[in-house]
Amino acid sequence: MGTVQLEIIHERPSQRLHYRVTAPMRVTLGEQTVDAVDWGLGGCRISGLSGDQPDIGSQHTLFCTLPFQGFNITLKAEAEVVRRHDDTNQLAFRFTDLGDRETALMQHFVEDLVRGKMTDVADTIVRIDTPVTPVPVKPDPNPATDIPVRRWPVRQIVMSCFYLVLGAVVFGYVGVYAFATLFRLEIQSAVISAQRMEISAPFNGRLLELNHRQGTHAVAGALIAVMADTGHNANLQRVRSDLAKTRAELAETTVMLEEEERRSKGYELVARNNVRQAESQLSGLALARDNALLKLERVRGLAAKGLVRADDVEAAELEVRSVVSDLERKKIHIEELKELIDGGASVRLFTGNSFAGRTAELKAKVARLTALQDHYAHLETELAGKDTDQKILAPFNGRVVETLVASGNILKQGEPLLVLEETGAETVTAFLTQEEAAQVRIGSPANLFLPTENRWISVEVAAIDRTAGFVDEVTETHRFRAPDARSAKVTLAPVSGALPASGTPATVYFQRYRNNLVFRTAQQIFEAI
Repeated sequence: MGTVQLEIIHERPSQRLHYRVTAPMRVTLGEQTVDAVDWGLGGCRISGLSGDQPDIGSQHTLFCTLPFQGFNITLKAEAEVVRRHDDTNQLAFRFTDLGDRETALMQHFVEDLVRGKMTDVADTIVRIDTPVTPVPVKPDPNPATDIPVRRWPVRQIVMSCFYLVLGAVVFGYVGVYAFATLFRLEIQSAVISAQRMEISAPFNGRLLELNHRQGTHAVAGALIAVMADTGHNANLQRVRSDLAKTRAELAETTVMLEEEERRSKGYELVARNNVRQAESQLSGLALARDNALLKLERVRGLAAKGLVRADDVEAAELEVRSVVSDLERKKIHIEELKELIDGGASVRLFTGNSFAGRTAELKAKVARLTALQDHYAHLETELAGKDTDQKILAPFNGRVVETLVASGNILKQGEPLLVLEETGAETVTAFLTQEEAAQVRIGSPANLFLPTENRWISVEVAAIDRTAGFVDEVTETHRFRAPDARSAKVTLAPVSGALPASGTPATVYFQRYRNNLVFRTAQQIFEAI
């Protein structure tokens, strides 16, 4: 009799074989979190979803949260929709992928709830994550019997050397940083600068030629531009017109002077006739005086005899005084006329209101017009022989920074042509705060680093201006600056090495000079070392 083999098929237990509990559980589906109506190890049923309901058979990821003694324990499970009740807005899910940890935890909750058993939090946490110590199953590749009794501590030696080197590097860096902070001053706001000059038009004219463009170099005395004086012909015509006008006026004045000289001869004749007439009148007045004196003597004799009255004597005396006075005035008048004749042609004849004659005035005018005529003639000669094209030369070796005009432009006097920057005389300009400027000395050495060229240059402090930043460039008045503003300007000159073009940024490392005695002593010791 043969043996009959029975094939045992293990089927998945029915969902109904698990307990269904209504303990509180929150289920998160997508962005919605709702309460579970009931749940078990096989699945859960939820209600209260809003929006479109998932289709039956669709797969979803559920996050189930179990509240337990103030803790929320969240489990992740993959589930499938098995039923949907649209009238009650309920969905039934079947867990399709539930991990061992999640299954054990939910089974623990269900069994304790069914049996009415109460557990503490520690027991639950232990069931959530049970620590496992891994034990190696392979044999030890280095058994203790193979380890030598004595061996070199290579690892210890290597680590010790590593830490020694690392410590030396760290402490060295700290020392260098401390020294640089205490005794060196790093200024990054420095720039290479040079003198700039604006070349302007010397007169009104047309720019015929401009030999340099922006960025080109010009040596001292080299031709920069050529200008034509457009006002040359106008100036020449104006000078010739003034010369002709001056000559005409000089000729007219010369004729008037000749006429006045002829008149002066007549004035002299009249003046001498006046002297002769006055002298003849002087003789008559002298006779009248003598007669008046004789009459006075006769009247006095008659008065002594009592033949005339005293009034007649006083009248005779008054007549004598009047005649004597007229005689003296005539003498003075004759002297004045003689002095006027000897004084010159302009004062020989006095008409009673003014002197007749303009000889001196006309001679002065002739002299002035003659000098003016010579001046205009000299200007005419210069302008006639002057070249209308004038050359503009470079005042020093430099580089053209900017050109402001083009060939053919009409320029006014003083209008800028280009900006020329001097080359070969560059300096370093650093901007410091007032506190930093007090720690720098004139003549102290410094190091200049050019980041764009990656090279060092030795420089020296040439000048310190602590008030330059307080002057407003527009109003040229002093203004307030904050204490931390870089209002001090320090100029440095190169000691060795050539400076790059102006505008290049640079970093300057100054020697810091402190007023504190301790810092000064420490600095001297470090420098001596």
